Amino acid sequence: MTDPVRFPFPPEAGVCPAAEYRELLATGEPYPVRLSSGRPALVITRHEDVAAVLNDDRFSRARYVELARPLLARKADSILLATADAPDHTRRRRAILPDFTARRVRQLRPRLEELAEELLDGLTAGADHGEADLVDGYTVPFAMQLICELLGVPREDGVRLRREVDVLMSTSGHTPEEVAATQARMDAYFEELVAGKLRAVERGEPAEDLLTRMATRPEEDPALRLSPKEIVSLGSGMLMAGYETTGNSFAMCVLLLLGHPGLAERLRAEPGRIPAVIEEMLRWSSLNNTGGAPHLVTQDTEFGGRPVRAGEIVVPVTAAANRDPARFKDPDTFDPDRPDATGHLAFGHGRHLCPGAELARAELQIGMAALLRRFEVLELAVPEAELKWRRTMFINGVWELPVRWSTRPRQSARPKPSGPSGPPA
Repeated sequence: MTDPVRFPFPPEAGVCPAAEYRELLATGEPYPVRLSSGRPALVITRHEDVAAVLNDDRFSRARYVELARPLLARKADSILLATADAPDHTRRRRAILPDFTARRVRQLRPRLEELAEELLDGLTAGADHGEADLVDGYTVPFAMQLICELLGVPREDGVRLRREVDVLMSTSGHTPEEVAATQARMDAYFEELVAGKLRAVERGEPAEDLLTRMATRPEEDPALRLSPKEIVSLGSGMLMAGYETTGNSFAMCVLLLLGHPGLAERLRAEPGRIPAVIEEMLRWSSLNNTGGAPHLVTQDTEFGGRPVRAGEIVVPVTAAANRDPARFKDPDTFDPDRPDATGHLAFGHGRHLCPGAELARAELQIGMAALLRRFEVLELAVPEAELKWRRTMFINGVWELPVRWSTRPRQSARPKPSGPSGPPA
């Protein structure tokens, strides 16, 4: 009997998930692999099964972390929401969800529109044509500046923290000692930042940001009370998730736009189609280079008719589930008019649905709309085959997205604000 193959599968150069998932979906059964930790596991690919793992307490992320060394050389509590189960996971989510409701996101949309225009002003520098790197000049800083404002992280600290995040979000290329040292610096930064916000509260000058609100939850509401350690870990975790995922997903969406002739012009003519097309881009692209988060099975169950025993490890792969022919018609075709794209699992599902999903959607929609309004011509400045992909990172994407651009007439026209600007109170 041959040994199980190593997992994660080698990622391909591009936005698509590994080709192996297509074969696994055809069988409908869990597939035996060996994780980087050395432990055997079963890869779960069907949409129905992946959703079940993500929303069923019989599958435990925390128990897996206790059992085996996590894939990343980081402390488990550095990503508190990703490695926890109920009741801690539920309590922490409840503490931050009020700042990511649909109403709060609607309040943020004018600020997102303003920020997109500011960054594009800087990118074009008053010229009517040129070349630029959209990753460094637009998609990543767009997401980074927004999450910094929400958390209350000074903008000037964002550049330095981005270098630290590059180490923490790397799957290789850094020693465990380098990762541990970077984690210590990140923790120290947020510890001092939170301490400063508490001093401001004591002076009667509380800041209007998420870190301050997490640190000053009413004592009479124990369900939302967080320890200082939790606030530090959630703060650094939200900073990383808030720009690494959205900023790089945005770049891949732009790349898909550029790779489908006629799509940009159609969306300029029908901007109301942008949200639906973004959903299809999210379904189509693969954001997680490591496949998915391992879970320990705590009760016997089955997937696709195959028994799965308590004590086994399963890895639900959302990128594979998003190509499941049982859920999506002709799933390997990118279809801007797909009616069921919103059924994708790019943001997770159920108890493990990303708390910032609605904010990420707003960023992608507004960022893409601003790009289309600003530029009449937008095209890759290098052959797509020459793009350098983030294969040593947890989050997929390109390190650079060099484009040639020319601005549209009346580029100064901006959307009218749709509500109060600035971060939610």
